[in-house]
Amino acid sequence: MNPSREKLLDVAFDTIYHNGYSATSVDKILKEANMNKGSMYHFFKSKKELALAVITERVNEYIVNKYGMLLQCEVNICDELMKLIKNRSSFDFTCGCKLNNLMQELSPIDKDFKEALEIVYLKFENIIEQVLNKAVAKNEIEHPDTKALSMFVVASIEGCLGTAKKSQDGNCFQMCISQLELLLNSLKK
Repeated sequence: MNPSREKLLDVAFDTIYHNGYSATSVDKILKEANMNKGSMYHFFKSKKELALAVITERVNEYIVNKYGMLLQCEVNICDELMKLIKNRSSFDFTCGCKLNNLMQELSPIDKDFKEALEIVYLKFENIIEQVLNKAVAKNEIEHPDTKALSMFVVASIEGCLGTAKKSQDGNCFQMCISQLELLLNSLKK
């Protein structure tokens, strides 16, 4: 891992998150990273290539690190899932969800972005599906289609985060996500 490349990815991730892809110039990223264009073009041919690396490396890593820990749960699996989902103590409700923002902005305008984001999104759904499968296998919940349920869980998370972003209010998120918690509790045996 090259420290300059890693720094560039981190700065691009943060800058794009706070400003959006379209409003973020290469110059802005380089200024924030305190790097020159030669450094950027040594690692990436274009702003698009940099953004794709942000998606495949940073956004993917963010989802795996945040939700992958649930795969270690052995008891009270849905309770642990809800604890993790509801814990938004350091979440920026003004800027919203990193994955959802990129999905909303970039999926409709570029096939490469759509495909890269879909891979991350499907990984997110797959992690949740594995968690739900474990909850079913351990007789904690009953549900005939954990794949569909995992899609609903992820859609609920993203929708509730979008609702909170609209209001810029974490209480909106908690109120909205409590409905998902009610559903999951209704599936308990």
